[in-house]
Amino acid sequence: MGKTIVSVFGYSENIVPGNNPWEQVVSDRFEGAMDVAKFLKRHDIDVDMYISGGTVSNETGRVEADAMHDFLKKKYPNLESIVDEVVLDKESKNTQDNVNKISSYAKEVGADSVFGVSSRDHVGRIITQQAYLQNKPDLTMGVFPSNGSYSINGSEGILPIILEPPFFGRDNPKGLYSMYSKLFKLNPYQKVEIGEEIVRKVDGKQ
Repeated sequence: MGKTIVSVFGYSENIVPGNNPWEQVVSDRFEGAMDVAKFLKRHDIDVDMYISGGTVSNETGRVEADAMHDFLKKKYPNLESIVDEVVLDKESKNTQDNVNKISSYAKEVGADSVFGVSSRDHVGRIITQQAYLQNKPDLTMGVFPSNGSYSINGSEGILPIILEPPFFGRDNPKGLYSMYSKLFKLNPYQKVEIGEEIVRKVDGKQ
C-alpha cells in the first residue's frame, strides 16, 4: 500500500480586487482535492491532505491554513474516513515555499507521490516550481486543476488567460517574455487580447 500527499494550495482571506470570493475558491479547491483523495482511497492508497498557506487575515487574524482547515471540517464532516491525516503548513508565503515544503514533508513520511490541487489558473505556477525539483527523482509530483478560477477580470466575468514560464522555452522565448511582461501594465481587457496573441504564437498559429 502506497502513500500519496494531496496538497491543497492556500488562498488568502485578504482578497485582492479582481479575485473571486474566499469561500467560493476554497470550496472549489477542496472539492477537487476530495475527488482525488476518494479515488486514491478506492485503490487502497493512503492519503494525507496537506494544506498550505501562511498569510494572516487582516480582519480575523487567522492564518490561511487554519482558516481553510476550519472550512474543510465543516464541509466534510466525514473527512477522517477518507484522509488519514491533515497536515497544516502555516509558514509558506508563496507557491515556491509551498512546493518546497510539500516535497520535504513527502520525503519525511515516505510518500512516493504528491498531487497538488489548486485553481485552474494557478496550477501552471505549481508545475513550474515542481520542475525545479527534478533532483528528486524518487518523488512523483503532479497537479490536479479544480473546476474554477481564483481570479476574474472585470465586471463582465472575463476569465484571464494565465501565461506561465514553461511557454518561454518555445521558439522565441525573448519575444514571448517581452509580450508577457506587458501584461502587468495593462487593464484586464487588454490583458486578454495580449494573452490570446501570445497563445496563438505558442501554438504556431501566427
